[in-house]
Amino acid sequence: MRPQSGLGIGVLVLGITGVLITGLALGQSRAVADRNEQVRIRRMVGAGARILVETPKYQATTSLAGGVKPTQRWGKITVYYDTTQEWTDELTFQYFVMTRKTEGAKASFSLYTTTVRYMDVRRGANHESAVFLRPTAIERYGDVIAAAVEISIGGKVVAEETHIEGAPRMPERWWRQSAVIESKDVVARDGYLLDRSRSPFALINIDDYEAVKQ
Repeated sequence: MRPQSGLGIGVLVLGITGVLITGLALGQSRAVADRNEQVRIRRMVGAGARILVETPKYQATTSLAGGVKPTQRWGKITVYYDTTQEWTDELTFQYFVMTRKTEGAKASFSLYTTTVRYMDVRRGANHESAVFLRPTAIERYGDVIAAAVEISIGGKVVAEETHIEGAPRMPERWWRQSAVIESKDVVARDGYLLDRSRSPFALINIDDYEAVKQ
């Protein structure tokens, strides 16, 4: 692990005290709630180096010259889940992603959020949901150290999970802690976290994903 200091030394300090708990081992994912058997989260992959994927390349017949810029790497946050109802009219996924950048003795944090609504979800195992963090976010604002998701039906959260890697201690339900998300050390950034259908990955394995409600 690269050296950390200030806000990054094993504890997400964020200028607060008294709200930290012992966190997860690096690379470990856990479910923090499973409140309703309609939906069960199997696992979440949302932090660390293994979430990085290269921009897909498409081939087309055209007179235009090929691209000249190097391939970029996106952060892919993935949730695998099961549903038990024959049909679920709508499932809402709310994602929260945090990055950390360390410069000298100072660490800075960025928070990204997005909401995805799936329609006509049939009963089954190993459904998949994914969002993508833009390459510029990772390059400019640092690596993903934590991600979380809340799944809702009719406005009620029925399942949630977080994946933490690179920050061994985090507050319980960190994505809902005002001491974290409203901290002066955390900057909320819009437009960087995209649903798969709005990303360059939209047409890859399209049948593995539910239809997005526009």
